[in-house]
Amino acid sequence: MSDKTAKEAPRRTLTSLQSTGRIGRSTLKQGLMSWFSYAGIEFNAIDADPEHHTLSSWYPDLTDKKPYHDENDLLTILNTVGAAPVQLIDFPSQETQLILRALEHFNAFELFKAKNTRPTVFIFASDERATMVSAHQIISSFDSHADYVIVENLARFTSGVFYRSKLPELLERFNAPTIQIPRITPTTIDILDDASKQMKKALTFREAEPVLEIGSRFELEHWRNRLFAQFEDVAYLLLQSTDQIQKKIERPKQKKLAPINPYDL
Repeated sequence: MSDKTAKEAPRRTLTSLQSTGRIGRSTLKQGLMSWFSYAGIEFNAIDADPEHHTLSSWYPDLTDKKPYHDENDLLTILNTVGAAPVQLIDFPSQETQLILRALEHFNAFELFKAKNTRPTVFIFASDERATMVSAHQIISSFDSHADYVIVENLARFTSGVFYRSKLPELLERFNAPTIQIPRITPTTIDILDDASKQMKKALTFREAEPVLEIGSRFELEHWRNRLFAQFEDVAYLLLQSTDQIQKKIERPKQKKLAPINPYDL
C-alpha cells in the first residue's frame, strides 16, 4: 500500500436500515442526492429496494439497481464499496435482521476497513417500537465500526419516547449529531403527487418546481436550503473530506434584535 493510500481519508458509505417504512428515509436520500448534485460532490447510489425502486425512479441516470433479497445479493452490493468517494445505499425496510446477519456472514466491517471506507448510518428518532428495536440492533451490530446521524422528522413521527429511552445514551458515545427534515405542507405534497401522476414518473422536488405555484415553489426552495445547510454542518460524517463541497448554500444572516425599552416606543 502506498503512502498516499495509507494517508487518504476513508471513503463514505451512507445508509439506513431501520425496519419500518414511512419515516422519511426516501425523502432524506432524495435530499442527499440533490445536495450532492448541487454541491458538485462525486458519488454513486445503489437502489437495493426490490419493491419500490424509489431512488432509481427519481434518479435513473445516477442510480444502480441491485435489489436485495438475500445474503447473496448483499455480496454484489459489498463488492461496490469504495467505488466512489461517497456511496448511498437504499436498502428495503423490514429487513434489518437479515441484512445485519448477512453483514456478519461476509465480515463486512473488515471489508469496509480493507476498502478504506467508513459507514455512516442514519438513525430515525421515531417512537414506533419496531423502529426503536431495529435502531438498537443496528447500533449494537455496527458499534464503533460506523458513525451515526440522528434524524428527526416532525411531519412523520414523534420522538418523545425515543429520547427517554437508552438509545440517545448509546448514540452519545459516538458523538452522533442530529438533523431535522423540515416540514412540507400537505398542499405542496399533493401538487407534487399530481404532477408525478401526470408525467407518469416519480418527479424529484427539483423537477416538480416548474409546475408549482409560486407559494409552493418558494416553500420547496426554502425546505431544500434548510436541509442542505444541515448536510453541510454534518458533512464531516457524510463525505470523505469537506473539501469535496464545491458549492455551498447561501445562508441568510441572522439579525440581532437590539433590546428595546417598551416605554421608549
